Amino acid sequence: MKDIGIRQLKAHASSLVRRVAEEHATYTITRHGRPVGVLAPSDYQLPEQAGTAGEAWERMEEMWDRADKDKRRHKSALRELDEMRR
Repeated sequence: MKDIGIRQLKAHASSLVRRVAEEHATYTITRHGRPVGVLAPSDYQLPEQAGTAGEAWERMEEMWDRADKDKRRHKSALRELDEMRR
């Protein structure tokens, strides 16, 4: 599976989707070098995601919880500046 940056995805979306459809290519979409998604044929299953729909839903909820906790941990730059001024 090849890595592809979000900018490259935007610039070449049509050709990438064509490759996925015709050649069954798969891509890991990255943002700032971190994986954020997968572009793959509709019948493709990642090995670690094989399982029941219920298991998949549980994994999604776990990811949402982790993302929500990450958001709460980080302060915005404006909030940091405001606290520094006080």
